Amino acid sequence: MLELPEVEVLRKDLEKEVVGKRVKDVIVETTSIVRPFHHTRPHFIKSLEGKKIEGARRRGRTIFLDLDEEMTWVIDARGSASLHRQTANEDPGPDTHLVVTFTIGGAIHLSDHDTEPDVSTGVVPTEESMEAVGFTGRGFDPLEDNVTWMEFQQLLADADKPLKLAFMDPNVISGIGPVYSDEILYEAGLRYDRESDSLTSQEVRRLFRAMHEVIAAAMKFRGSSLDETDPDDAIDDDGEAVEHLKVYGRDGLPSLRSRKPIEKADLGNGVVAYYDPQSQY
Repeated sequence: MLELPEVEVLRKDLEKEVVGKRVKDVIVETTSIVRPFHHTRPHFIKSLEGKKIEGARRRGRTIFLDLDEEMTWVIDARGSASLHRQTANEDPGPDTHLVVTFTIGGAIHLSDHDTEPDVSTGVVPTEESMEAVGFTGRGFDPLEDNVTWMEFQQLLADADKPLKLAFMDPNVISGIGPVYSDEILYEAGLRYDRESDSLTSQEVRRLFRAMHEVIAAAMKFRGSSLDETDPDDAIDDDGEAVEHLKVYGRDGLPSLRSRKPIEKADLGNGVVAYYDPQSQY
């Protein structure tokens, strides 16, 4: 599961190891992943093969690899999707949907073990890349945008929904998903179902600080690559923060703060929240 910390770590890795390389071969195993941008699989392959990668950007959970000829390769991987850097001769696994190799060695594998992968990728004009993936300018990126806690308070008030859902709404905060929303709320001592417009200024400041601290700590450990359908299963050995999660996927285990069992709540539509009822209000 790729959320903001994992994607930023990945962006930095790609910046070091992929920028400057030229695409040699492109193999698309699952046509559906390119359909949001291309009518056919050959059209995507033709758009990417032979292109040189000149830069690596990120917004929220989306990677933008800028190419020559003012084009950009967009990789929007959500849910249980993962992006791996591999050697050029590494055989793709059964869940691999895209393999891109480079002329001077190395490859990228885009994988998702879900039967219906929540992944989209394509090549678009650079000037249209943000619009192509639906970024409207709303929602701030905690690592990119210099937002004050007072502006953060206004965003939460305007969202007017339970905190868990506000954090997962890309029109409020860009890049936070099910894992780090729970971790941030735990760190701030706030329940998942508190209405986002009900917080005091002190609570907003505490939540704002917790958000930045949790993201920074996760990046230090290179993220926590989890399987959303099975939080106990790490799907990428590179992510170490899974060992440091305090509430997500820990229902029934004692809270590190209160020593009472962590509980799991169902918010509907497949969204659940893990929290400590003794210390989150």
